[in-house]
Amino acid sequence: MEMFSYTQQHIPIIFLVTDGAVEDERHICNVLKSHLMQKQMICPRLYTFGIGLFCNHYFLRMLAVMSRGHYNAAYDVDSIEVRVEQLFSRASSVILANIAFENLDGLEEFEVFPTPVPDLSSKGPLVLSGRYRGVFPDTLKAKGVLADLSNFSLDLKAIQTKDIPLDKVLARQQIELLTAQAWLTDNKDLEQKIAQTSIQNGVISEYTRMILIETDKGKVITESTSKRKVSTAPKKIEEAKLQKKTLLQNLGAGFGNYSATIENISPGITEKKPETAEILAKAASNCCGKMCDICCCMCCIRTCSKMNDQCAIVLTQFLGSLACLGCFACCELCCSGNDG
Repeated sequence: MEMFSYTQQHIPIIFLVTDGAVEDERHICNVLKSHLMQKQMICPRLYTFGIGLFCNHYFLRMLAVMSRGHYNAAYDVDSIEVRVEQLFSRASSVILANIAFENLDGLEEFEVFPTPVPDLSSKGPLVLSGRYRGVFPDTLKAKGVLADLSNFSLDLKAIQTKDIPLDKVLARQQIELLTAQAWLTDNKDLEQKIAQTSIQNGVISEYTRMILIETDKGKVITESTSKRKVSTAPKKIEEAKLQKKTLLQNLGAGFGNYSATIENISPGITEKKPETAEILAKAASNCCGKMCDICCCMCCIRTCSKMNDQCAIVLTQFLGSLACLGCFACCELCCSGNDG
């Protein structure tokens, strides 16, 4: 980072592409944060890219946010090339950097996601969200630095809309940014805030679980009532609704898998499926076990006790013939072994 920190004519960009996790991720973020607090005019931008589920995507997102860069990810092999090209295109087409907003001093409270504001690129929109308390100004003044490092300012007109549920649309972005911050600071209050936001907006997070509820209306029972020997029409009573709850696995990206990275496991590797011979052998053993259970159970004994004499004689002769065949095969095996 120090190699690019004192650049005066260009904005240095560092690309970090990984499919694994490292042990001291929080320490790396803290070192980067202390370096950026020196307040140079031009700081290096980190463009991070995560592949698969073994890397800590919140660590990569935090690096990009802290340095005003951008983050992207690919969870399958087919989307890697497309998403990497998008990241490189965004990095090579920056038109406004060091973006900041003025005339917000009149607000009692406000927060912006993400903070600091990333660079504006011509290859994609810059979406910001936030919350405020107070009277929002009609015109918002934005300023930044152009590609030639000259200053630039622009007045943005505020438009209020009630038809679009922006809180629902931008909830996922806020949850992901807050999760990265909660991971870095290990803030339990922030984790609780993320969980509440996730429940209110119906967006999955790392601190909530999704439950599927299957409701069965039950059967309709017909009941006839009588009072003072006067029969009334039958009434239909509906049983209480039965609910079957299924707790799903965590659908979030997780915080990386350091053990899988150490073992150098390739992303997307699944457990080895058993071969066909193993499946057949297991099925045969289960079948034989069930047959033995049936033959030795009390039901079989009771059935044999109720047989007539002829059936008992036939069954005895059949079992005796099987025993003779077994003895014959055993003797043949022993005799052949002695001859050899």
